[in-house]
Amino acid sequence: MPKVIHFEIPAEEPERAVEFYRKVFGWKIDKWAGEFDYWLVEAGEEDEPGINGAIKPKEFGSMISDVISIDSYDEFARKIEAEGGQMLTEKMTIPDMGYTGSFQDTEGNVMGIIEVTLLFITLTFPASLEKVWEAWTDPEAIKKWWGPRGYTAPVVKNDFRVGGSSLYSMRSPEGQDIWSTGVYKDIVPRERIVSTDSFADAEGNVVPASYYGMSGDWPLELMVTVIFQEEDGKTRLTLQHTGFPDNENKTLAEAGWNESLDKLAEYLAKV
Repeated sequence: MPKVIHFEIPAEEPERAVEFYRKVFGWKIDKWAGEFDYWLVEAGEEDEPGINGAIKPKEFGSMISDVISIDSYDEFARKIEAEGGQMLTEKMTIPDMGYTGSFQDTEGNVMGIIEVTLLFITLTFPASLEKVWEAWTDPEAIKKWWGPRGYTAPVVKNDFRVGGSSLYSMRSPEGQDIWSTGVYKDIVPRERIVSTDSFADAEGNVVPASYYGMSGDWPLELMVTVIFQEEDGKTRLTLQHTGFPDNENKTLAEAGWNESLDKLAEYLAKV
């Protein structure tokens, strides 16, 4: 069900507002690294009730507004108009995040909606950083856990260096091979891996998602960032996968990642 996940505070002088909310409430506020001025607000710890938000220049809107997370921007924009509301902005793409816009309800209140296409997963393995790093980078280890339940990984080629490429085959229970390839953009040993992610053929040539019958306006290249952090002998892994064409395809990919990571946890428990 759609729910409010974000607030926005407009400011005549955003830097002044940032200092105010930092000093008064102790909020953690960092400037977004995107294409326009926007300051992200963490208004509490992860285990505390409430939501996070942002501070924005007043030119983006002068009213404090809440943002509602929805599954499909286009579907809910139609619903809003059909029920007497009004879309106030065109659909706007937030790079690596999704789509957003604002609307006015039947009472004149201004709200925002957002379709999040960013896939974000974080979990902790009861295994050393060394073991998790090896399981993520060694081809023979990757074969043990890559792919959702019921899938195998018969081929894993991994030229693990910046500028090097990977080529994985994921075989379905029905015997269909789905190939993927990527190029490593950044590697910090035992800390971070950044790579592209594309569908491929068996020779490693990039192919469109439609090659495997995938729906949606997929880009040829997505991005995957994996962060590794050691915590008291355990390993915290944070995965960010960006570039999905819509929330539906992101949700399918998220399910696949979660099953793969469950298999990784099982593998780590044995080694």
